[in-house]
Amino acid sequence: MAKLKLSSIFSPSSSNNAASTTEGGTKDLKKSNRRSFSALSASLLGTKDTETNGTSAATSSKSATPSVAPGPAAPATTSEMVALAQKITRETEKLEAYMKEHDLPMPSFDASAPADFPKLPDEIAQSRKAIISATKELGLLAHGPRESVRWGIWEFLDTLALAAINHYGIAKLVPLDAPISLADLQAKTTLDPINLARLIRLAITNKIFYEPTPGFIAHTAASRVLAEDSDLQAWVGFNGEDILPASAHVLQALQTHPEATSLTRTGFQFAFNTVDKEPMFVTFGKDPDRAKRMGKAMVSLTGGEGYEPFWFVDVERGGYDFGEIDARGGTLVDVGGSHGFMCVALAERWKNMKFVVQDLQKTVDSAPKPISSDPQVAERITLLPHDFFTEQVTKEADVYFFRWILHNYSTPYALQILRNLVPALKPGARIIINDHCLFEGSGQEDPWDEKVMRRMDVVMLSLLNAQERTESEFRELFAKAGEGNQKGEFVFKGVKRPEGCRMSIIEAVWQLREEAPTVAAVEEVKEGEETPAAVEEPKTEEKAE
Repeated sequence: MAKLKLSSIFSPSSSNNAASTTEGGTKDLKKSNRRSFSALSASLLGTKDTETNGTSAATSSKSATPSVAPGPAAPATTSEMVALAQKITRETEKLEAYMKEHDLPMPSFDASAPADFPKLPDEIAQSRKAIISATKELGLLAHGPRESVRWGIWEFLDTLALAAINHYGIAKLVPLDAPISLADLQAKTTLDPINLARLIRLAITNKIFYEPTPGFIAHTAASRVLAEDSDLQAWVGFNGEDILPASAHVLQALQTHPEATSLTRTGFQFAFNTVDKEPMFVTFGKDPDRAKRMGKAMVSLTGGEGYEPFWFVDVERGGYDFGEIDARGGTLVDVGGSHGFMCVALAERWKNMKFVVQDLQKTVDSAPKPISSDPQVAERITLLPHDFFTEQVTKEADVYFFRWILHNYSTPYALQILRNLVPALKPGARIIINDHCLFEGSGQEDPWDEKVMRRMDVVMLSLLNAQERTESEFRELFAKAGEGNQKGEFVFKGVKRPEGCRMSIIEAVWQLREEAPTVAAVEEVKEGEETPAAVEEPKTEEKAE
């Protein structure tokens, strides 16, 4: 298969039409408790300088703007399509030049191509993101609104084909170094020839496999990595066999239970006939293979771009600075911390802190022993069985840390989790959440990142009636969690997001009421913001295990 040359995607346009502009973006501060997929509403030209969840971020790539070309026959303005094509060419040439200069392998569909892009400096990484988003926008323009909607709704069929290919292990049955006939491939599976061929040929339209000659199948880079990466196989299986059926029943769940807060009345329960019986986590707990698949899927996700642990651990990259706590040998409690991979990473960075990893008994029992091969790290990490829907058992720690926990729960459950901390908290204790923090409105995020994060938001709806939250929703969550407590309150400290990371660091501090500053002293209350509506406490039988 021929190598893909980046700059050959579009031919360079005349520089007479090229100019640059910067487009400012502002936050829509209107609160919304439930969000849907946003349209690609950002302007097709230009970049945005926006507040990125508490930190300033600017997209470096610039788009062409209309300019007057010499000669009476030249167009007065550059069309959106041409401007996008010019942007793609410009940023692609920048990316390709950097990769050639540093002798990096070029992206290709060939089976021998690298499975991942190399780490790039910020400016070049922004060029790559600009290529991705501008290419998507140009495709939408070229298709037109009606055709984009008509065929866009069929994306779930791509998921179906990939899920089936993964379920039957087709990628592992195709030789890595040579094509295989469909007849020989079919003999290795329980699929009939017609269904095998139709599923593979749909996947081929997404560059997963290719057909060098009719009736023969060979690997591309994407199908090869699917054959070799067991965590990616688990990710595809979890999405295709658990999330896809759940999402197909979300409308039924919303129509039947429009409040959409219960863990036992989600699309997942309607898909698998467990409505009002048990949450998803309990269902998985009864099926070890399914639970293992989900665990490996989460490993795949954690290793994905923008989710790696180093974004939280490395201060130099914008991670959390535990210097003061480390200096006095303080304690961090990782609530719902699974097998403690985050604490291991933190303990390798901070040499004096102590760590407590809390999770359910069966999770603690299955953790690696020792938790780290470095004795100096392992001796400072304790694994402790604990259900975060019960009162916190580790008292007076310096930090209570939640990574990808609160986004699994609607407001009633999230409030209970935070309130269960209160009896254990000492003044100054920090509550740190490592989750997505969405913008209040659409079009302010990098388009590719926004697509991933908004999809994650709807996954939470499908499986758990949960949600990704905005900064104002986190602030209100902490405010409500402390309501009615005569002793102390949660003081919201704000949101920080490392440049290049999709996850944010959300922080609050527990302070005695006589010591606590007003919320206005911590962060100016924006005019016109709504206060949180009253929420009903979850029933005991709906709590996740």
